Amino acid sequence: MNRTVARAQRSPTGWLLFCVLFAGIGAALGALLSWSAKWPLPLALGVGAAIGILLATRVLKPRATVLSLAGPAVDLSSWRTDRVMLRHLSQEDTEAQALANSIDGEVARAMGWSDEDVQGICEMAKDPLLMANQGFLVLAEPAHEGQLIGVLSLTRIPGQAHEAGIGLWLAADARYRGFGSEAIRLASELCWQSGIQLITLGTTSSNTAMQRCYLAAGADLFDTGENELPDGRVVEACWYRIQNPRETPQNEAT
Repeated sequence: MNRTVARAQRSPTGWLLFCVLFAGIGAALGALLSWSAKWPLPLALGVGAAIGILLATRVLKPRATVLSLAGPAVDLSSWRTDRVMLRHLSQEDTEAQALANSIDGEVARAMGWSDEDVQGICEMAKDPLLMANQGFLVLAEPAHEGQLIGVLSLTRIPGQAHEAGIGLWLAADARYRGFGSEAIRLASELCWQSGIQLITLGTTSSNTAMQRCYLAAGADLFDTGENELPDGRVVEACWYRIQNPRETPQNEAT
């Protein structure tokens, strides 16, 4: 159900079909009310359809909660090493379709994205401010004028004040060069300075390259199990975590 709603939110046609569906359900309930309570049938149908459309718009309305750890107000100018840097998506990236060009078939399969999911992300990338608010950061090379080589997502875990999640994908020519682990270490330090105590990362059990990346970044494997990807595939997943090395042990806390 959540996946159906998410897809409907990205498309005007999806909104329309969802509203029509809820209006139909509301009208059917209105007809039942007309039969049981002796309401005039046109009135009952109209009220039921209106309530159905209202419910549909409430279901489809995007949640306002912002979970980004590095929104547009955060200065990322110092978050770099000699090889990689973190920055916000720029208008130049959008005009060059840099983010879209970083997503190939391998990225889509690893993330579990359908063609519609990829299209939705590329559409969202046309708005750099929206991308920043959703927690997406650009991974770039300082030596090549900050050229985009991948994307890193950095968001708080809902309901957990001191936990965050990191996601990552790299463009084809940036893979297997150590950029991923270096970017995760950099993003981890940003998390520690934001009061985060635990970072969670996940991937499929078949994605051994990403698992090696997590281990090189200092993550530890803590769980495995089935996980449903956005495209509906159920795969065996591996979950890793990085703990804040400066976290105060509970028995020393005052």
